Amino acid sequence: MANDPEKRISARHPIEGPITLNHPLGTSNEFDAHLLNFSEQGMCFTTKTKMVPGSTIMFKAPKGWSLSAEDDADCQFRSISMVTVRWCNESSVKNRPIYIIGANYMIHY
Repeated sequence: MANDPEKRISARHPIEGPITLNHPLGTSNEFDAHLLNFSEQGMCFTTKTKMVPGSTIMFKAPKGWSLSAEDDADCQFRSISMVTVRWCNESSVKNRPIYIIGANYMIHY
């Protein structure tokens, strides 16, 4: 992945923290993920669950968790939003599989 060209139009903001993911089809399946960074168009996170590119998920940050990029006051992390998975790469942590996911916000402001 180190040789992949940058595909984001706007800058990434490396801010980490926990997020929760839900499938939007009314199921009660909720699972944890960890935010790695975000931009105006989307975000990157890790999770133990493999995701298919093109699938839609809802994410939310913990209550009271507000993040903004220091270098751009107009770019703030959304506390809840729908995203479309763009890519999913398998990796590992302590010999356990983990997935690094890139997702775009469904609605751009």
